[in-house]
Amino acid sequence: MPSEKRKVWFAQTVEEKKHSLYRVALTMLRSTADAEDAVSDAVEATWRQLDNIRIDQALPAYLMRSTINACHANLRKRKRETAADNLEPFLPPMQTETPVWMYLSGLKDKYRLPLMLRFSENMRDEEIAVVLRIPRGTASSHIARGLNILRKQIEKEEKGRG
Repeated sequence: MPSEKRKVWFAQTVEEKKHSLYRVALTMLRSTADAEDAVSDAVEATWRQLDNIRIDQALPAYLMRSTINACHANLRKRKRETAADNLEPFLPPMQTETPVWMYLSGLKDKYRLPLMLRFSENMRDEEIAVVLRIPRGTASSHIARGLNILRKQIEKEEKGRG
């Protein structure tokens, strides 16, 4: 059972990061209910491992990684269920607030997630690399390539209008 100090540390961190975790889950799953479930699963999984996490470690990064893992598990489950039912892949439309979200939702995860973490969560390349478990150079490369793809999509659409 975690000590009181760890419980407080955990509760404060979850409270500070819950919106960030939810945004990342929503970006990956495109369903509010699934995103809420994934964050809940991630928080629960992290709580179970709390005694194994050093108090000086980056708990926010651990929570983010757990959230991403929960999202991947949800997507695998969704894929199995879809295949079993022989239905079209389920991708509900993501509620967008800005046109940028429309472009972001069209990117592959390997580009969308680093961009989301960089610009929505203000993470540095080093932090993104830790959360996504990829080398720092790969994180930087995915950000640069993702931005390049977005720029080309926007330029293409602007040419089509003009």
